[in-house]
Amino acid sequence: MVFVSSTYMRLKSPLYIPLLIFYVIQAMLQVERASGKLNTRYRWIDGEFWTLSLWRDEASMKAYRNQGVHRQVMPKLVKWSSEAGLVNWYQESTQLPDWQIVEKRMRETGRMQKFGHVAG
Repeated sequence: MVFVSSTYMRLKSPLYIPLLIFYVIQAMLQVERASGKLNTRYRWIDGEFWTLSLWRDEASMKAYRNQGVHRQVMPKLVKWSSEAGLVNWYQESTQLPDWQIVEKRMRETGRMQKFGHVAG
């Protein structure tokens, strides 16, 4: 069994895109060095930024999440995004799931949070 983690955020304003890109690049470099990371995928679609990662186990994902640039950028989500979501699950396959599966999981069992819609 491997651990799957997916996040998404909808930006409040296009003004946050340069900041998001800056931090995403740093987080991508961090995740590439993370112990237990098996695979990652990212996408930007209709104002939403999605991440998808496959881990040896949940502890590996949490070790990555709780340190470095990822930990620094997480509090900024409240200011930058109007909503964000997180979904995790275990699966047998070591292949990343299709985005359609990820979206379905996010709708059905994801933890969603709205932050307000005023850019600031």
